[in-house]
Amino acid sequence: MRVPFTWLKSYVPELESPEVLEERLAGLGFETDRMERIFQMPKGVVYAQVLEAHPIPETHLKRLVLDAGRVVEVVSGAGNARAGIGVALALPGTEVKGLKVGERTIQGVVSHGMALSPRELGVGEYGGGLLEFPPGALPPGTSLAEAWPEEVVLDIEVTPNRPDALGILGLALDLHALGYSLVLPQVRLETEKVPLPFGLRVDDPQGAPHFTLSYASGLQVGPSPLWLQRILFACGMRPISNVVDVTNYVMLERAQPMHAFDLRFVGEGILVRRAKPGERLVTLDGVERELHPEDLVIAGYRGEESFPLGLAGVMGGAESEVKEDTRAIALEVAQFDPVSIRKTARRHGLRTEASYRFERGVDPLGQVPAAQRALSLLQTLAGARVAETILEEGSPQAPRPIPFRPDYANQLLGTQYPEEEQLAILRRLGCRVEGEGPYRVTPPSRRLDLELEEDLVEEIARIQGYETIPLDLPAFFPAPDNRGVERPYQRERRLRELLSGLGFQEVYTYSFMDPEEASFFRLSPPPWRLKNPLSPEKAALRTHLFPGLLKLLRENLALDRPERALLFEVGRVFTKEGPWAREETHLAGLLFGEGLGLPHGEKLSGYALLKGLLEALLDRLGLDLGVEAHPYPFLHPGVSGKVWVAGEEKGFLGQVHPEILKALELPPVHIFELSLPLPERPFRFQDPSRYPLALRDLAVVVPEATPYGEVEALLRQAAGPYLESLRLFDLYQGPPLREGEKSLAFHLRFRHPQRTLKDEEVEEAMARLLAALRARGWDIRG
Repeated sequence: MRVPFTWLKSYVPELESPEVLEERLAGLGFETDRMERIFQMPKGVVYAQVLEAHPIPETHLKRLVLDAGRVVEVVSGAGNARAGIGVALALPGTEVKGLKVGERTIQGVVSHGMALSPRELGVGEYGGGLLEFPPGALPPGTSLAEAWPEEVVLDIEVTPNRPDALGILGLALDLHALGYSLVLPQVRLETEKVPLPFGLRVDDPQGAPHFTLSYASGLQVGPSPLWLQRILFACGMRPISNVVDVTNYVMLERAQPMHAFDLRFVGEGILVRRAKPGERLVTLDGVERELHPEDLVIAGYRGEESFPLGLAGVMGGAESEVKEDTRAIALEVAQFDPVSIRKTARRHGLRTEASYRFERGVDPLGQVPAAQRALSLLQTLAGARVAETILEEGSPQAPRPIPFRPDYANQLLGTQYPEEEQLAILRRLGCRVEGEGPYRVTPPSRRLDLELEEDLVEEIARIQGYETIPLDLPAFFPAPDNRGVERPYQRERRLRELLSGLGFQEVYTYSFMDPEEASFFRLSPPPWRLKNPLSPEKAALRTHLFPGLLKLLRENLALDRPERALLFEVGRVFTKEGPWAREETHLAGLLFGEGLGLPHGEKLSGYALLKGLLEALLDRLGLDLGVEAHPYPFLHPGVSGKVWVAGEEKGFLGQVHPEILKALELPPVHIFELSLPLPERPFRFQDPSRYPLALRDLAVVVPEATPYGEVEALLRQAAGPYLESLRLFDLYQGPPLREGEKSLAFHLRFRHPQRTLKDEEVEEAMARLLAALRARGWDIRG
């Protein structure tokens, strides 16, 4: 945002210099990108009044007769060259943009100098016409270097949470909080009790929560006075006419955009609505645009028929703009929904000063004061007659009081600011302070960022100066309710560390999914869809993690041909519980490709490898894993299991269904997915036993379809209290076993914690095992 020093100084007269202002603004949180000096007028440029303007036959040129303290003639090709206006005249001998102006004969007419455009004069970028001044703006022949002195402009960065600072008054009020005196502009408005020639209807109160419409007539449209043009040029805007310039000036002053509609094109009144399909509008930039049904438009109406006049909050229409012969206007000052304005501006590729401010939010109570300020200026500069009545739709809400405790502010900041000093700062910021401990502080409506007590504390620190906060860290003791709040994050971090140690690589995928993919992955339709998705492929919230892992694997295989992949993700999924949304954290893993080499040249791969890695993970957490055969529609019918962790059902493990793999053009892939948090089992230290263990091996012959877990459970139950551990070390099928049988061989470790086991006790345990196995109909191998 461009801030002319002299304009800001007119509200804060005690400002010392631009350099001091830069320092003060930086302390308030507004960094200066650059400081520049502008309006360095060439010597020899004077104010001149155009007395006559005569077309030169068979050319586009005109012969201008000027009063520049003496009568002179110049030739100009500017389209706006006409009698009655004031211009900037470079007299012969003046150097303009490195070129010396002289006397020249053009089409038989001697031109004694050159009438200048804003670009030629160096005050703006517009070069399509003469710089216009109102008649009598200065005595003819006055040097513009004296009447239009040099200006210093600070180009500052305004953070998105401070839309009020996009107006000069917002910055002035912040400087006032530092202790500077403040001079507010006086609004002197004389109104008349006249009937309004138009009505107002708002069909979309969500898009336009507050809309006002004022009436001004008897306008004399012409160039703006020198002081107003100077401010607009300094702020990077081109003066158009006194009426349009006033609306831009008040926008720059109060961060409240507004628009004036020529009353001749309004019809019976103004209607605020969404655009109709196929509707078109020629905007002020001369471009015809096809409107989108979600665009908020300002329309005129006659009876039931309505027609667009402008894109709300972005740009007005060319037809209804203020022209030289405009005599009456409808002045719109409104508050629009920031999201709607941002979408409209983006759709049409329009970024205007108005949309920039509306996107960030405007003062919800600032519309009527801004309208009155503009109308008072129109009365002074354009001779407007102003109607007393202002049409108004919507009921903007005043800010709510915020509890405030000065001692809490000091505790949070680690400071010793006196209570009265803190309250004085809040009052200088425009807050209303009521009550006594805790105080009730109502922020000014322009400060949309002040909602919490901590926001007020931040204001105290900002105005006092961050350099006054001690460098020592304040003592901080978390409230009892906050103790242990970080435990879920620590557990997730521990999971990530363990999985990385096992060889997994962590990935992140989108929390969104394509609703059409649910049937592809054999899942139920996602219960939650986005109202405004980034794209159709991200229109719903995901219910599982594994589809994202599979798509990520496919994308990487398309780029490269890795031999194996071991991936995991910890992320959120979104399901439905009754009528309510349920957000859960899941852990998913994926295994693809070559397996893990074992000591004797064997390889563990596929389901067995992934299950082993999952067992190793849980073992490090002190948990045991159980897998029970269970059909899942997205898993291979023969390699699909339900996962139990410490006796709780937690997810699934298996091979992806062949049809899904075929559609994705993937080789066999194994996955697991668990819901978090996992059960917690506290670790207890136990001294290792000093007594020897007894080792036994046992091979059990069971039907091929018998699950491993069933055999393990029987062995643990029958072995008795001295079984320390058992481990499967061999799976065998083939002769001499019968077809349909398999042999599971176990290492069994027996140990007594307090003494040496006797052989008789171990043999008794083995006898119980054999009896239990035979009772089940299973056999013992060799």
